Formats: sequence, C-alpha cells, structure tokens
Amino acid sequence: MLSQAPLLIAIAALAGAALSAYGVWRRRGVNAWPRATAEVVATEVIEHRQHSQRREHFEQQASYLPRVEVRFEVAGQAVVTDNRRFDAAPSFQSREAAQAWLRDYPVGKALEVRHDPDDPRLAQFGPSRIPVRRIGLTLFLLAMAGVALFISQQ
Repeated sequence: MLSQAPLLIAIAALAGAALSAYGVWRRRGVNAWPRATAEVVATEVIEHRQHSQRREHFEQQASYLPRVEVRFEVAGQAVVTDNRRFDAAPSFQSREAAQAWLRDYPVGKALEVRHDPDDPRLAQFGPSRIPVRRIGLTLFLLAMAGVALFISQQ
C-alpha cells in the first residue's frame, strides 16, 4: 500500500486542482455579470458563536460578521441583497474590527455591484477581481500532482 501512496496523493492533488480551477472559472463568469449601481441601505455586525471543545473544557468562540445590505434596480425591479449571499462577509475576531471594516460602507454610499442575470440577489460588491490566491492554489496542486506522479514512476 505504501507504494500506492504517491499515486493516491497525485489523484487527490489533481482533484483539488480541478475544484480550484472551477472556482477560478466561476470567478471569470462573475466578472462578466451585468453591473449596476447600488446604494448601501443598512449595515450591522452579526455575532456568530462557534462551539469548540478542548480537553479541559467546553468553549464558545465568537466571530463577528459585518453585513452590508444594498438596493439596486434590474429591469425596473428593486433588488435588495447583502454581502452574505455570494462572496460571504469577512469574519473578524472582535466587534470593533468588524465595525471598522463597515466604516467603508456608510448608509447612502453608492457602489458598483455585479449581479447574476438569473438571480440578481446573488451580487458581488465592488470592481471585478482576479482570484490570484486561487490561481496560485491551482498551480501548486498541479505541481504537487506532477511531483507525486514522478515519484510513483520511480
């Protein structure tokens, strides 16, 4: 079974690379979505508690998610959505850090959104993005698959 390990690693790395590449492709599609100008209508910090159990005791760890709700129009219809539906809100370890992040999104601010043509509630805030980290992950996993395949041939 040990001689099969590099082959299994190569297969797993290739599967991971395929999933990562799909994410890059999906982001490419998002960058082509129609644009609209949205207005920030509400913001809030949502506390999210995660339970973790350590050997000695049971803990609750809090994280804070800044929520930005926006309104825009698509084909004459008002759409209201927030940053939790698509890209997901960033997570912070303190309420103050989440509130500081929200300062960039005051109520009434206009911002560009890209929305899914089939479901405008799925919206990406801000300008288009190149998923550099995901591209790097894809290339790394492909390299690891190549190394594992090379080792399995030895």
